[in-house]
Amino acid sequence: MQNTKSMTKDLSVTLPDKPGTLFKATDAIAKHGINIEGYCVVPTSAKEETFHFLTSDPSGARKALEGAGFTVREELDAFSVQIPDRPGALASVLRPIADAELNVEVTYSLADKRIAFAARDISQIRSAVQEAQATARS
Repeated sequence: MQNTKSMTKDLSVTLPDKPGTLFKATDAIAKHGINIEGYCVVPTSAKEETFHFLTSDPSGARKALEGAGFTVREELDAFSVQIPDRPGALASVLRPIADAELNVEVTYSLADKRIAFAARDISQIRSAVQEAQATARS
């Protein structure tokens, strides 16, 4: 397991479940020169879906989306951790979180073998992962 990345934000946007809507949201972000490091889309009803994404410029992404007519529904504190591509790697990151009885609200994979974690109180989750990494290096 590698070091955790610096803190950032997970932004979530409710999108109508219609063809082209996800493109319009991501295109608005891209037109502002902002990179989306990772994302997931989860259906929330027959007519809506939630688009979660992680970027190094959350305030710029928010402005880009709002300028295109979208509303950022929620912004959660987040961090990412790089993990090896092997069986059990994700479980080894999740174990200290489970052992500490912490709840991860949002998680998804990113580019470059990273996993994003987001929650309203991310500090305890990040600490648990960092402690596990320090122990693994010892």
